[in-house]
Amino acid sequence: MKKKTMIALYAVFSLSMAGTSLAVPANLFAVVPEKHWTYSAISQLAEAGLVEGFGGGAYKDNVILTRCEMAAIVAKAMAKSANADATAQATIEKLKAEFAPEFNLSETSNVASRLDKLEKNTSPVKITNGDVRIRYQSNWDQKTKNTDKDADTRIQERVRLNIAADITDNLKFNSRLVATHTSNKRAVNGTSKSSTYSNPAFDKAELQWKNKQTTFALGRILPSLGQGIIWDGNSIDGAYATYDFGNAQLSAGYGDLAAYTGSGATTNAALANLNVKIGQNTNLTVAHLDTMTNSVGYNFNQTAYGFKTKTGDFTVNGEYVENNHDKLPANAQKHGYWGRVQWKGIDNSKPGSYGINFDYLSLGNYAVDSTNNPGTLVVSGGNGIGGAGAKGFGLGVQYVFAKNVNVEARYYNLKPYDENKAGFSEYKPSYHLITNYKF
Repeated sequence: MKKKTMIALYAVFSLSMAGTSLAVPANLFAVVPEKHWTYSAISQLAEAGLVEGFGGGAYKDNVILTRCEMAAIVAKAMAKSANADATAQATIEKLKAEFAPEFNLSETSNVASRLDKLEKNTSPVKITNGDVRIRYQSNWDQKTKNTDKDADTRIQERVRLNIAADITDNLKFNSRLVATHTSNKRAVNGTSKSSTYSNPAFDKAELQWKNKQTTFALGRILPSLGQGIIWDGNSIDGAYATYDFGNAQLSAGYGDLAAYTGSGATTNAALANLNVKIGQNTNLTVAHLDTMTNSVGYNFNQTAYGFKTKTGDFTVNGEYVENNHDKLPANAQKHGYWGRVQWKGIDNSKPGSYGINFDYLSLGNYAVDSTNNPGTLVVSGGNGIGGAGAKGFGLGVQYVFAKNVNVEARYYNLKPYDENKAGFSEYKPSYHLITNYKF
């Protein structure tokens, strides 16, 4: 490990600082103050996947580091800067200037020695990060029509812990432990409330192997397809492979969806995703999910075409989906689309940051899974598979009121996809108030 670390650091430092004469600071191992701006900067690079910290484990911003150790982390980010977006590249350049005195070849062996020592004394199993979510929701599942007196409501608390371990240089174990509690849950027009608790369970437990441009995951995985209206980071028990072409990433996999749908019956599906970068801030996506032949009535053969682009303070993304499963009824509403315009956006490391978004959706009753809602929508997009579908708009506001703590409020006003076929004119409004704590 020591030899590998020294070779890597020599290579990075040589490429990045060739031809530059630098002064060596008096104390290379001076501790960087805990509140120094570089900690939050490196944390942002870690979230972007450009920093892995020591021994491949995630960088933690509560670790006190020396300037040389910090410079070593910056060097790792510099080596990946070609894959970074404009914001991350600017951060890397700022860090590079800050730690320029430390990039001196005569001291590289000292840095490598310190890194190796840290690696040996660090447990291979780490709780890398986590989050807590508390939310209140009303008519999130579109079960309440405008003719009903009272909407269904619930309060829900969720805790998630991400746990990882390095097995070899190219093989890792990634997992996520989740516990959820629902209280004060009232059915449509209900007079009583109930509470339920789900025992902690792993919604992710995968072996991940990386070799150059190829990543392969096996186990309980959390793939995301396209812009997220057909599948957005939900559990599948199976295998998933991704090849990175640089400006494009192609993924494909196969697995059982039952871990998320909760049907209790095997629901095997093939899935694929293509993401193509066509400009500095624009991506196009093509996603596919096919449940093929199954006995549980979960009939989806979806193809979705989407995009995401950013200009100034505005981010726009959207997706069109079509379900062509051969077991759909003759009158199935199998088309749909969704779009979102976001102004600004929150940064959990920056209190006071905020974002405002406007959504519009039009989803047929068989276009997406509106029973389990495995997509990026906050609402289900209809009152169940084969129900009335949904169309209409939503508004959302997000605000960071303390570091790693944000609050979000959303409102949706929806109607059936086809009012004449559904037999009613609209759903009751859907309200959401959400607080997220990240650590």
